[in-house]
Amino acid sequence: MNNVMSKTRNGDARQQAAAILKRLKQTRLKDSFCCYGTQDRTLIGIGRASSLELTKTDTLDAIWSSINSYIEENTDNYIFGFIGFDPANQLDKLTEDYRQKIDLFVPEVVIKCDAERCTVERGIASTDILSATLQPANIAATKTFPETKKTSPIDIPKLDRTELRDSYAKSVACFIEEIHAGTLERATLARKINTDRNFDLSRTFMTDRSRHECARSFYFSSENVSFAGQCPELLAEGSTKSFTTNKLSGTYSRNDDLSIAELSSRFQNDERIIAEHQSSIFSLEVSLEDIGTVESTKFQVMELPTLLHGWSNFITRPKEKTTIADCLRSIFPFGVKPMEQGFKLLAEHEDFCRGPYYGLVGCITADGIFSFTQVLRSAYIDNNSSYLMVGAAITALSTPELEADETHSKLSGLEVFDRVDS
Repeated sequence: MNNVMSKTRNGDARQQAAAILKRLKQTRLKDSFCCYGTQDRTLIGIGRASSLELTKTDTLDAIWSSINSYIEENTDNYIFGFIGFDPANQLDKLTEDYRQKIDLFVPEVVIKCDAERCTVERGIASTDILSATLQPANIAATKTFPETKKTSPIDIPKLDRTELRDSYAKSVACFIEEIHAGTLERATLARKINTDRNFDLSRTFMTDRSRHECARSFYFSSENVSFAGQCPELLAEGSTKSFTTNKLSGTYSRNDDLSIAELSSRFQNDERIIAEHQSSIFSLEVSLEDIGTVESTKFQVMELPTLLHGWSNFITRPKEKTTIADCLRSIFPFGVKPMEQGFKLLAEHEDFCRGPYYGLVGCITADGIFSFTQVLRSAYIDNNSSYLMVGAAITALSTPELEADETHSKLSGLEVFDRVDS
């Protein structure tokens, strides 16, 4: 890992950040913020000094050109936010507001939290916000952030009803037909699970269901959409001189009846898993090689508390004059191959806007270090509802039942709580 985020076991920086965010939500409801990091170090960007502006008519190349220009214009600033799946792929369904699909901003205030304290890196933070942080003497005894009542996680299987999985399986069958017909190689099909529950996103930000050295926790909030989670798919961390990519593809649910060693052995010899992972990393590796030299370690097994994942690691050393936007575009998760037919099918079977889901969330520091993870394992709130998102990669060896079951298993990697007024 590079110098952006590293691990420690002496407390949890997210406790400090969550305390600030909870106070922020109570006192300054209109402020946008983005919080991103690990147990060791978390950065919070609050308010908007400026934002990336896009229009609905922008083409794919124009979008990335605008992203590049915005980053280059703010070389000495921090930039936070997300690049969602929809605008990058021109799936413009159900929302006219681009900030529900992509939102990068330079914050007015930047706060850095470690396990013991928070410090203001940029701007001026109000006393009432900083006073929410934990004092060193109280950290060891604090298991969660202040003023939170203890509640049990929401029973996600009850939200993920059988009829929803059956409907998803029917869509998967259509994709498999296209794959067998030779018009499609692979596609990641998403599901959206709407609910009337009032999610406590601060607690989801604090989850450790995806605990791993690659995992990054995040919490984004604006007037359009809020989401929080923890994802181990760290797609870009480093600089334009060298950055790391960790690509995940292929999933098994942890099984109490089998040892990790036996389950891992089965996983590594499963033809469906191997084919899915190889298909996923092939396009990524080609894309990375377009911008620089690449070293890789392929198809390891990532062990998470509830899941096993196929995991390949890449270290890219970009060519001279490669920009941060070039690096981010090279790893952007399109999830379909070939693109034209894949996007067409997604538009037919996903009757919703993905928004941030399956895109990137993270930050760029003032010295040009970037870290972006994929927006997975997250809970969402917008102006209409609270919801969960999940998906599975469909290949020639997929079956509707297996992919529906996989999405159900992936939901076990998410911990969501009801909001309780203190």
